[in-house]
This record gives sequence, C-alpha cells and structure tokens, in this order.
Amino acid sequence: MDAEAVAKAGQAVYAKHCADCHGADGRGKGDAYPALAGNVSVREPTGINAIRVVLSGGFAPATAGNPRPYSMPPFSQVLSDDDAAAVVTYIRHAWSNGASSVSPNDVRAYRSTPGT
Repeated sequence: MDAEAVAKAGQAVYAKHCADCHGADGRGKGDAYPALAGNVSVREPTGINAIRVVLSGGFAPATAGNPRPYSMPPFSQVLSDDDAAAVVTYIRHAWSNGASSVSPNDVRAYRSTPGT
C-alpha cells in the first residue's frame, strides 16, 4: 500500500474505533481518555508503545486519586496486522506528531511478543 492509501485506511480505522474516546482531533477527553496529539508515548522512535497499546489495550492502575480508572480495550482480535499498522501510522503522523510509520511486519512481531 502506498503512503496515501495507508493514511486513508488508518484514518478510517481511527474514526471507527478510536475517535469516540480520543477525539477526532486527537486531544482526548478530560482525564478519562488521553490525548494522542503530542503524546510522547505515541511519538517514541520505534512505535512499539503505540502498537502494544492498540493490540493489548491500556489499563491504568486504580489509585487513591483515580479509584475508577478508564481503560482501553485490546484490538488484537479486531484488527488485522495491516489495519493495526495503518491506524498506528495514522496516529503517529496526525496532529503534527511527525513520527515514523510502522509496518504490518512490525505489528506482527509485537503481536506475538509478550509485554515486559
């Protein structure tokens, strides 16, 4: 897939699965849903953090200050390697994040690698 096709595919996946919580503008919603625009975890050099969160979800610990934290569901059973790579690439490029693309092979490698 060329870069324009990946961007369109990623934007469609984002609109379907991510925008309700993280916002169409990537700014998140209050304390419940983190911003993806300018997020250092999204922009880190390898893309591993964004890939793992998309595949495995994100579950914040309950604390005294956040006794009922929101969580992000895993999408590993919903998204193919191509779709996961497209949405991660879209998030890493959108809103001036300016990070590098990830490939379906990157997703495949981390899909079967347990988190540490």
